[in-house]
Amino acid sequence: MKSVYLDPSIPSACYETSQPQRRKITRQWWKTQIPHYLVIISRLTIDEIKALETKDKRKAILSLISDFPTLEVSPLAEKLARRYVKEKIIPPNAFNDALHLALAVVNKVDIFVSWDFAHLVKTQVERRINAYNLISGYPRIRITTPEKLMKQEGG
Repeated sequence: MKSVYLDPSIPSACYETSQPQRRKITRQWWKTQIPHYLVIISRLTIDEIKALETKDKRKAILSLISDFPTLEVSPLAEKLARRYVKEKIIPPNAFNDALHLALAVVNKVDIFVSWDFAHLVKTQVERRINAYNLISGYPRIRITTPEKLMKQEGG
């Protein structure tokens, strides 16, 4: 069974009212595909969701992810995230994005799932992350959206 890391954009999209198509796709993926993966989140994901201003939305999202294994932020992940920023793969103002990615990589997660097109879900970012990981002894990781994953995995 492949493992997937969910950044906060994925469970949040299940309750997103401003982007109904994204909400629909995410809910469909959640309902039909989640059972086929080992789903992993992190303490960072939980903390970012806890920072949401809308109490009902925050509570619903936290409930949605409450049963998933949770990775703690580690010094190794922080070091790798700093390297991603230093190598200009992820911009300095998006350190948490780099940290989400590093947490998935150091814990050998197969697939990183996100709706973050600004910093993460880009072919160039995936190529550069995997090139850096290869020369640094870290595993490859696939970076994708629920929509692309459903198409790629035949869901």
